[in-house]
Amino acid sequence: MSAQPQRTGTGRIVLVALATQQLLMAYDSTAMNVALSAIVADLHTTLTGVQSAISVYALVMACLMITGSKLGMRRGHTRVFLAGTAIYGTGAVVTALSPNLAVMLVGWSLLEGVGASLVFPAIFSIATMAFSGAARTKTLSLIGAMAGVGAALGPIIGGLITTFLTWRVSFLMESAVTVTVMLLARRIVEPKHERPKHSFDVGGVVLSALGFGLVVMGTLLASRYGLFVARENFVLFGKTILAKGAVSPTVVLVAAGVCVLVAFGWWEVRRVKRGQDPLVRLDVLRHRATSVGSGAMGLQYLGMAGGLFLIPVFLQTTLNYNALESGVTLLPSTVMLIVLAALAARAAGSARVSRKLIIATGFGLMAAGSALIAVMIQPSSSGWSLLPGLAVLGAGLGACSILPDLVQSSAAGNRVSDVAGLSRSASYLGQSLGVALAGAVMLGVLVSSFTKGVESSQVLTEQQQTQVVQKIDSGVQAAALSDAQAAASVAQAGISGPEATALVQINGDARVQGLRVAVIVIGATALLGLGLATALPGRSRARPAAAASQQT
Repeated sequence: MSAQPQRTGTGRIVLVALATQQLLMAYDSTAMNVALSAIVADLHTTLTGVQSAISVYALVMACLMITGSKLGMRRGHTRVFLAGTAIYGTGAVVTALSPNLAVMLVGWSLLEGVGASLVFPAIFSIATMAFSGAARTKTLSLIGAMAGVGAALGPIIGGLITTFLTWRVSFLMESAVTVTVMLLARRIVEPKHERPKHSFDVGGVVLSALGFGLVVMGTLLASRYGLFVARENFVLFGKTILAKGAVSPTVVLVAAGVCVLVAFGWWEVRRVKRGQDPLVRLDVLRHRATSVGSGAMGLQYLGMAGGLFLIPVFLQTTLNYNALESGVTLLPSTVMLIVLAALAARAAGSARVSRKLIIATGFGLMAAGSALIAVMIQPSSSGWSLLPGLAVLGAGLGACSILPDLVQSSAAGNRVSDVAGLSRSASYLGQSLGVALAGAVMLGVLVSSFTKGVESSQVLTEQQQTQVVQKIDSGVQAAALSDAQAAASVAQAGISGPEATALVQINGDARVQGLRVAVIVIGATALLGLGLATALPGRSRARPAAAASQQT
């Protein structure tokens, strides 16, 4: 099935609709992060409660992404896009009007999560089928870039709205934008779908949802319990399942998720052999552009999410920047992302430079930018000192924004949804793992460095050293505290004078060390992306059935 050719004017409207919705949903996550304190106070809840809403949102999307892609193939991508946008917009309204955390869970976590799982795959499927040649490269590159732009703008716009108005206005704004997108998307021309001849793959839905859900849940727990060894007891229903020092629940859940996903693959192959309609046709992974490209997209999103998590933490805990100042500091990265995305799309569309070389260069720039940022993470640094690294990192992300074009161009017309579902799942898993990996490494190094600093201190008495170390060993939840927060915590523990000053200094040094190591680790994943990029096909061949003609 292929979309009908779009007229020039209509094609531009479709492009605006798809890119706007992509930017909006990327903005939503990071804007939410800077509004956490305001939401906690407004809803009379706890930070843990609001973070649980974020976790459930992540789980819902992970569980339903491939299912949303399949629904687009069976019912029509435009219809599913419109339905998902409507559900997403409704969730934004419910969230904006929520009087308590329970209602917010329904609006933000459930409704917006379901809507996003329908919209994300549809965006790439519609763009792939409605455009071709240089126009498709431009469209998919722009859509890929909007993920980074939206994520970078979230702290700025969200910070402004939360500071001068209320966080609720941000969600009301999202609902208004979704209405506009729906009106624009009605211009998309798509042929009518025939009634599906085979039953829907319910077994595949259950297995894929359970598998991806377990993997994402495992990554979400990494920052608290650690990547490999449990930093504290893992308690479920009042019973200790994994004791401190045992294997981390992250390992157990991710391993279980992988096993379920293997079973999902077996189930899908079995349905194909029986002549039944699978949830996703795994034979698309035989194409290097799809399999290797999806893995590269996962690493791209991992680097972006990890960086956008760590840099604001450094700015706010070490340099004492507020949410708005942190967002403004990230502007060089946003600007370079937009510029390089445009240049990469133009170069790839003209076929002067292979996509493989552009993407490899992008990952190299991401690694170099991370290295520059790591060097400048010092207590005496300023936002200006991070500018070169942020600019190089943004340039790398912009160059990698043509990855969706390379991956989707490898799909035959009847495999567009399969490729979109798999690539979006890989991207979202990368995004979830990026935050989890960054947080786990940062806190792990922070705790280790803090403990060593306390034990080697010449200011603290032996009794105070024992007291602090025992407090850490007792399973207290680690956090990246600013100097002011650390001073308040020390005072609350009854410690004052030179000893208090020493503990604050030790915390500051440990925090910086944790952030620096975490940025280096995230940068190292970009080198893995560089390695994958070298395995991409030199020239991606666009399959004629994948898209109808479109010129913008």
